Amino acid sequence: MNSQTLPSYDSLSRPLPIWHPKAIYYSLVRLLFQTIGQISDGIRLGLKYGFDSGVMLEYVYRNRPSGITWFGKIIDRVYLDSQGWQGIRQRGEILKSVLRQVIQDNFEQGVTTNLLDVACGGGRYDLEVLLDFSGGAVNALLRDYKAENVQKAQELALHLGVSATIEQADAFNDDDLNRVLPPPNLIVVSGLHEILPDNELIRQHFQQLYRLLEPGGTLIFTIQPYHPQLEFIARVLNSHTGKPWVMRLRPLELTEAWATDAGFQDFQVQMDNFNIFGVVKARK
Repeated sequence: MNSQTLPSYDSLSRPLPIWHPKAIYYSLVRLLFQTIGQISDGIRLGLKYGFDSGVMLEYVYRNRPSGITWFGKIIDRVYLDSQGWQGIRQRGEILKSVLRQVIQDNFEQGVTTNLLDVACGGGRYDLEVLLDFSGGAVNALLRDYKAENVQKAQELALHLGVSATIEQADAFNDDDLNRVLPPPNLIVVSGLHEILPDNELIRQHFQQLYRLLEPGGTLIFTIQPYHPQLEFIARVLNSHTGKPWVMRLRPLELTEAWATDAGFQDFQVQMDNFNIFGVVKARK
């Protein structure tokens, strides 16, 4: 099944008639998640913070099942082994590889990397890469608009012994973006655009990021053109907003067109093994 044959964002945003067999099925699954599912630490975190939240993704990246009793751990293992979460972890590894290479290239050219992550979540992929560099090779500014994500990233930085400025800020707010000093020559946007349905917001974001990025700098962003569990997620799981997690899939061609219109060029794309998530590198 490709993205053209999957249910649309608009159709998934509409509740099913209560008599529909799928409505009955998904109601039962939601009930299971909200009762028995809570003995899985992962499911419990998702219900509390949102299954698309930075706290949830940090748990998925750690990939260590836990729960109440041995049965809770089994449920958690099944949950963490879903194809979507496997793809997320692969995306994280690809992202770290691309990020590491950009910083290394700058280092070899005698250029200090001024890194800005506009929505870092728990910050794990950034901070694990920063472990490989020292001596002022990188000035890192990690931001997120959720206080709990900022706290998680600060705790992880302390645990890893990594130096980075971690603060609360809005990735789409011009005033917040204009406060970034020094101007970044590397910007990361991971997992942000995929959880937001507003196409115009994303299109304008590429223009904001282009204005902010130093000439010759690099933008790394992620995409999600496909997901095999699209309807299940929309009908069962809640997002960080507390509403159903309805994903708007965007083909690479659309996202790349927005980035091109903003001025970016030289796109390089790497996809996970399931072709769910991708990491794109572009240059200003």
